[in-house]
Amino acid sequence: MQTVIFMNSDNIHRLILLCQSMHEAGSSPSVGMLRSKAPFKVSVTEAIEAIKRFNASKPVMRSSNLTTLTTTTSRPEELSERVSMLEKEVAELKQQLAAITQRLHVQ
Repeated sequence: MQTVIFMNSDNIHRLILLCQSMHEAGSSPSVGMLRSKAPFKVSVTEAIEAIKRFNASKPVMRSSNLTTLTTTTSRPEELSERVSMLEKEVAELKQQLAAITQRLHVQ
């Protein structure tokens, strides 16, 4: 007899978002981390499913800018959004560089 496990798609979606935030923070999502950081009770199968779905979409996030640009953006509005996002990242990097430079001059 086969056991059927029903998973709440809303929970899976929330877990995938948690995986994305972990990834953005520089850590690789794992079943244990996902279960401990989730604000609700998570089964092992839900955590595994969320990580599988996250990993299936992750190559687009990890690829080089050129690959991402050519594979995911084909419409002008998508290019405009991408440029805006990159401009924000550059501004953040400039702020971080200025803060580091200032700290070096203080020492």
